[in-house]
Amino acid sequence: MLFYDRSDGRRVRGLGPFEAIIPYVIRKRNEAAVLFSKDIEVESALSYVRQKNAEGAEGSDRYSLFGVLIAAAIRTIAQKPRLNRFVHRRGIYQRSGISVSFIVKKNLSELASEGNAKIRFEPEDVIAVSMEKIARGIEAARSGVPAPDDREYGLAHRLPLGKAGITALFRFLDRFNLAPSRMIEADPLYTSIYVANLGSIGLDTPYHHLYEWGSASVFMVIGRMFQKEARHGAGPALRHFVNVKFTVDERIAEGIYFAHAAALFQKLVSKPELLELPPELAATEA
Repeated sequence: MLFYDRSDGRRVRGLGPFEAIIPYVIRKRNEAAVLFSKDIEVESALSYVRQKNAEGAEGSDRYSLFGVLIAAAIRTIAQKPRLNRFVHRRGIYQRSGISVSFIVKKNLSELASEGNAKIRFEPEDVIAVSMEKIARGIEAARSGVPAPDDREYGLAHRLPLGKAGITALFRFLDRFNLAPSRMIEADPLYTSIYVANLGSIGLDTPYHHLYEWGSASVFMVIGRMFQKEARHGAGPALRHFVNVKFTVDERIAEGIYFAHAAALFQKLVSKPELLELPPELAATEA
């Protein structure tokens, strides 16, 4: 490739021999995909959401379980920065920012159109800031105002051979790390984590593939809420859970790193008040 670094990340130098050779042995993102499923108790998160909304959060600023899960994912990525890596060609890159992408339907009907939300976060964002950014992202996606990627897709669709030509040109530029930063910023598949909230339409969680287009190394699917018995206090009790399934590119980190990241994510969901603290303080409280 022409340049080592990219507008959306810097190539990681000083990798060990095993880390460096893995992208040569495992060449495609879905070939490197590892699947992980976890039932996560959300009783405390639900209580937290009710408390925050009772304290006065209104309209688009109201808290939600989806927002708590997103905020926990952001904080996990901030504290486990190898999750924010991606593989391009045979190189491993550290992404230059944290972003989350997800689909937003204009309304809950089969015929409703869909829009993509891609939201940028800072590592130090506390949950109130994250909730505000999520609400603004959803509002923008539902507004009907075309996003930059929607306009580009529309142009490619209208031009003769536009889809083939534009995607071929972008792939060529991307191959040599020359893709314009504006196009990468607008594309929801160039993101830290892509999230599918199937629980919002009452569905269970499938495993989802990683996209070969773009650079997302983590895909998270959130399923519907359900109850099951779990140990609580003196004995078992019915508790609320959601099933969350992850698909991750194993080339960005080793297994124990993913395991520690999953444990941190679960801890943050079970104690969402930690997300009110800056990361350095939350780490000492966890």
